[in-house]
Order: sequence, then structure tokens, then C-alpha cells
Amino acid sequence: MKMHFFIKLLTVLFLSFAITSCEKVSEDPYSEEDNIEEEIDPLELVNQYFTQEQQDMANTAKDVSYLTDKEKLVIFYCNLARLDGRTFSDALLNLRNTEDTCEKSLVETLDTTKDQPMLFPNEQLSKAAAAHASDIGANGLVQHESSDGTKPLDRISQYYQGNATAENIAAGTNKAFYIVRQLLIDQNVPTYGHRRNILSSKYNRIGVAIHEHTKYKYCCVQDFADDKGEAIN
Repeated sequence: MKMHFFIKLLTVLFLSFAITSCEKVSEDPYSEEDNIEEEIDPLELVNQYFTQEQQDMANTAKDVSYLTDKEKLVIFYCNLARLDGRTFSDALLNLRNTEDTCEKSLVETLDTTKDQPMLFPNEQLSKAAAAHASDIGANGLVQHESSDGTKPLDRISQYYQGNATAENIAAGTNKAFYIVRQLLIDQNVPTYGHRRNILSSKYNRIGVAIHEHTKYKYCCVQDFADDKGEAIN
């Protein structure tokens, strides 16, 4: 069954060596999304279409203690898309016959996405994501700058100093699959910055934080980097 979200762009930032982007769902996304979620169990589909070996490979966050189960699932779904994009698309997204430009673009991208390096959770990146999610959530914001004006790279570098850094922000749901789906489709984002961050081979480390949001109910921050910072931090 085709699934629809009404998504609009708030802001997309491009830095010289990193893509940082954020989006939110519509003003009132919850009732429609809840109805969709009653009709589909993403994990059941994962069990049907992905082998146990693939699931174990993608489940890089299963043993960490500093992430919630939903935050671990965000990483899991991102990794499944990186591991076998075509299977992820056909099994979980069901967009093969879509007429929507962004959805068609995603199908084409996932068809050629295969065996990308897995994203491994990093505690320092997760602290950076959590700090920002808490800040923007409490202040009703969806933006990369902190409420005090701190730039995203300056903020992230206080926690983790990798050679490549990027950030995604989504708002409106705390359900892992729908966070990842929203960011992959990237509705109304001409450069598909969120999608590129999730699927890019430049990144193999990730921090995730889901937090309550005073305006949009929930927000999720994903901070990406390479593994170079682990030798420094």
C-alpha cells in the first residue's frame, strides 16, 4: 500500500565539506501517520526480506547502552538501506509504481545502493545529537544552529572531531522507520541532502537522539562522521 506524508522544507544548509539538512512533517501529521502504522509492521517485513545475517550486520547498535531502542532502530533501518537498497525499497517502501518525483528518485537511488559501509554508533556523536535535540525541542525550533547561535560544525566538534561531518534533523514522529523513510524520500528538498547523508560512503559513524519537541511533538537529530575522530576523542 502506498504511504503518503505531507512534508515541507524548513531549511537546507550546505557547508564546504559537509551536507547538513533538516525537515519536518506537516503541521498535523500524527493522525495520518498513526493510521499508516496500524497497517504495516516494518520489522515483520524486514524478517521476510532480509536474511538473519544481513540483519545482524545492520544491527550495529544492538549492544550499546546509551541509545534507546527507537534510536537503535533508526541506525538499523539506515544500515539496511545502505546494505541492500533495492530490497529495502521493495520490501518496506513500496514505491516502485509511484508518480511522485522525489519517490521515483529515491527508488532509482536505492536500486544502485549496495554494500555501503555500515554506520556504527558513536557515543560522542550521540551526545552531540542529544544536546541539540534537547535544545531545539525545548525551544520549539527545527534548525542546525543552537538556540544561542552556535554553528552546527562548531557544536559537533565540541564532542567529536572527524574529517567529515553532517547532520539531519526531522520532526513530527518518534517512530524509527518513519523518521528514516521521511529523510530518505526528502520531499521538497531539491538536493536530497538527508538522503545523501544517510547513504553516503563518506560516513561510517553516527549519533542519534530522539527528543520531545514543544511544537512538533518529537524531533530526531542524526549526526554523521567518519571514524577519524575516534583516534582523537
